[in-house]
Amino acid sequence: MKKFVSLIIALMLVFSTLSAYAEDFVKFSVSYPEGEKLWAEDYQAYTRLALRFADDKTTIPLSEYYDGYVYALVPEKDKDRDVEVFISEDKTFTDETSDYSYEMTIMKLMAARGVINGDGEGRANPNSNITRAEATAMVMRFLGLNETENKNTGFKDVKETDWHAGVIAAAKNIGLIQGDSPDTFSPNRLVSREEMVTMIARATWISGLQRENQVTDDDRGNIPDYKDYEYISDWARNSYETMRSFAVADWTPTFGEANIHGEPIDYLYAHPYYPATRFEAAVMLYRVWDSYFINPSQIAIEYGFDKEMPVIDGSTSTYPFTEAVYRNLFIGGWYHPDMPRKHSKSHASYERLINGEVDMLFASVYPASDILALAKEKGVELELIPIAYDAMIFFTNADNPIKGLTKEQISKIYVNNTYENWSQLGGEDSLLYPYCRNNDSGSHAQMERHFLNGNQIHEKIQNETTSVTMANVLTDVMDAKTDDPKGYGLGYSIYYYFNNMDPFYDTKTELKLLEIDGVYPTDETIADGSYPLSNNTYIVLRADEEENSPARKMAKFMLTQKGQECVKEAGYGPLKN
Repeated sequence: MKKFVSLIIALMLVFSTLSAYAEDFVKFSVSYPEGEKLWAEDYQAYTRLALRFADDKTTIPLSEYYDGYVYALVPEKDKDRDVEVFISEDKTFTDETSDYSYEMTIMKLMAARGVINGDGEGRANPNSNITRAEATAMVMRFLGLNETENKNTGFKDVKETDWHAGVIAAAKNIGLIQGDSPDTFSPNRLVSREEMVTMIARATWISGLQRENQVTDDDRGNIPDYKDYEYISDWARNSYETMRSFAVADWTPTFGEANIHGEPIDYLYAHPYYPATRFEAAVMLYRVWDSYFINPSQIAIEYGFDKEMPVIDGSTSTYPFTEAVYRNLFIGGWYHPDMPRKHSKSHASYERLINGEVDMLFASVYPASDILALAKEKGVELELIPIAYDAMIFFTNADNPIKGLTKEQISKIYVNNTYENWSQLGGEDSLLYPYCRNNDSGSHAQMERHFLNGNQIHEKIQNETTSVTMANVLTDVMDAKTDDPKGYGLGYSIYYYFNNMDPFYDTKTELKLLEIDGVYPTDETIADGSYPLSNNTYIVLRADEEENSPARKMAKFMLTQKGQECVKEAGYGPLKN
């Protein structure tokens, strides 16, 4: 075993996470500058880097290194105990083999954190089923919670002399478990998968790692599309929502079935009533530790985002900004409890900002006229802070010979429906199929800004060729191409969204961008303003937003070097190199 490194250090309290359950948890960090060197020189030791209590050498399961510090989450009663950074022993089991086994690797990792114990003969038994009592003990160890001295559980089938009485009593007190009935726990019954998922999900709620979200049959939230979803008990569905794809399930391949891209279809089954194995319990706990134990980077701490993040919304095209921000501010940021799972779209997000439902927007477009009217009606002044370059673009099918359009021609197409054939615009003899966006979209706001001049898109175009989403306008124009008679589509969107969608829709192969007034849209022509439809992406705030609020801090952060790296990572044009 390696010699211990960096002994007892004064704790730096980062924040407390309060729980609605009967136990509170505290997160703190210990400075450990040697972490990056250890990562480079001995990765296996690095994976076992953790904190433990100095008095009894008990490992803190929820501890990990990130960005110069080792973080830990402990029950509040343990917050004043001295701790030390150490490298845990590489656990071994007697049923290991020389061949690599993912199951055994997970068992050893969780054993090193004090969560998994071997049997009396030192075996891991990853494929053995576990009882409800054993599952309870495993999850309680994961939380760092001990059994109570009062071993009266209130369950008639749990005697105070049973090995599991104290831990079941403690688990019941904090709301981790419930009985099969008010006075029956069935400790020796095999725990089912959905019971195990529920127990682990409750552990994330109790510790503050995640929040409980309500799901319904109509809105499954983030629950994977299980083929046997209807067999998941009602009481377990919120837990599956919390665990998302981390809940144990089975992939069942199909033969001969393929999706529209020709890729084989596999079905996912929860099999909620199957007995859970020791490995299945261990791997779900490992996934929670690996992804839900979310810790801040030093720049997140500098801006106070470890204590509070702004409530963010925006248009569909700007969701990559939110993803990039959370990824760069936090390890495991994608699973941060405050991370929105999607944006509300441009028009709706502006309404939410005006109504005070969110703190800020990432917006790729200037607010539309009806949004400005709503803000005026509500007495709200909007403040737009540029953070990136972007532009409105027009595109057609890739084999359409035409190179570009003028702003005047675009206005006549969409306002007056003047042209029916590409030959009238300098192209070949082929029909013109112009597509527009719905009036509450960000792309329509761009049309208002650049082309409509207070007018509306022609009624015929609105009625016949409106694309209802940003993705639809791409695929609608692709599908608009005809051979007899020959014809090509025309659509519009946002430059960086168009580029970012190439891996999904082959936009750069199936479509082509058009010059506007003789200038082709590129990163360079958009940044220098020579492309006539250049504009910015913004952070949008209410003008009365307090100076030191999380939203104001986010606006400042986005203009730092790290913030501009987030812009680039999101696939947009940074204002600053």
